[in-house]
Amino acid sequence: MQIQRVQQVQPWIGRPETEAIEACLERNWLTEGPAAAAFRQNLGQLTGSPHISFAPNGTLGLFLALLALDLPRGSEIIIPGFTFMASASAAVFAGLKPVLIDVDPNTFSARPEAFERAITSRTSALMPVHIYGQAANAAEIAQIGRRRGLAVIEDAAQACGVRYRGQHAGTFGDVGVISFFADKSITMGEGAVVMARDPALARRISLIRNQGRESSGTFVHEMLGMNFRVTDLQCALGNAQLARLPQVRADRLRRYNLYAETLAGLPQMRLMRLDPNSDFIPFRFPLLCPRMPELREALENASIQTRSMFYPLHRQPCLQGLIDAVDLPICDTLFGEGLCLPIHQGVSDEDVRRACDIIRHTLMQESVAC
Repeated sequence: MQIQRVQQVQPWIGRPETEAIEACLERNWLTEGPAAAAFRQNLGQLTGSPHISFAPNGTLGLFLALLALDLPRGSEIIIPGFTFMASASAAVFAGLKPVLIDVDPNTFSARPEAFERAITSRTSALMPVHIYGQAANAAEIAQIGRRRGLAVIEDAAQACGVRYRGQHAGTFGDVGVISFFADKSITMGEGAVVMARDPALARRISLIRNQGRESSGTFVHEMLGMNFRVTDLQCALGNAQLARLPQVRADRLRRYNLYAETLAGLPQMRLMRLDPNSDFIPFRFPLLCPRMPELREALENASIQTRSMFYPLHRQPCLQGLIDAVDLPICDTLFGEGLCLPIHQGVSDEDVRRACDIIRHTLMQESVAC
């Protein structure tokens, strides 16, 4: 019997999502409207953010936030080298120069002191990134920003529902962005939320995303803007998904713990350290092993889709000439040894145990061969 391939991503979609989208179609309101208003209100209750706007995706959310902050062109923004490319590309398109720093080898997030050491007279902003479903040291990094007069933009793409010392990720700095791409804990398909602390900044975000005007019903444009709006269809989906978040968290935590318990005792392997100050809603099951290429090949051959960890930003071809050369050995190690396993609701306990058996068998073979 052929084994069905275990996919890396599988959104949790059911009847509530279908009914929410059908309701949009029935009321014939497809652009931002009542579903968007309800989703905005519910996200405000979840995050505690006083000012919430939407963006078409997380990348454009970061770009929108940076445009609204209006930082000096050519100034420097400090970004961890271990993150998705969007963190840097949004900065470059906003006219900023990324300065890359290494991350903690255990939590995979950049520590506050790493940000502090990289600050120069040319620095205008800090961008902490919340990685793999747990929060970075956002409170401490935001304090550095306030003390040094620097803007703080949180890339909280993977951190919906995640709190650090009781406060939601993305709400410590001046602005934070959560993504609702299809592989996130909850999804709009594509989409993001941009959260601002200051009402003046929130108004700039609101104007820029709506072509520089207060309302889509007017043709008077107060400032230059673009169209960063989303649809009511997306927001209806997001609202239905938000109701699932407690279930998603419990389901993913149970599966994460099953992976961790089943793989316990393998000396060649280590897992991401969980920060006791942070909530945790697993985004993937990340592991580190010097034998990563062999593990990946064995798992893929067994119809279990894997993902590598992020290719380090300091090695990205498109950034060469735009950033200063820098040595980030931990980012290099995470890419060289890192592997992510699927953790969504479509992964059965049998799938988890089968993946763990393959990993254990592969590593034992290697040990015997050595």
